[in-house]
Amino acid sequence: MTVRVVTDSTADLPKQVADDLGIVVVPLHIHFGEESFQDGVSISTEGFYNLLTTGDILPKTSAPSSG
Repeated sequence: MTVRVVTDSTADLPKQVADDLGIVVVPLHIHFGEESFQDGVSISTEGFYNLLTTGDILPKTSAPSSG
């Protein structure tokens, strides 16, 4: 049986650490109004904080699906 360690992107693991340890990082879904992003895929940390500080819409998050 193969065992894998899986976490979501809120663990904020550096990519190199996740790669070195074989950890699978699943991106969290972030919603700013009607716009949806995948953490670390379609929006960077810098992009997230830019939207957070310049916009008047607070983000909502949803967990990645398990299947």
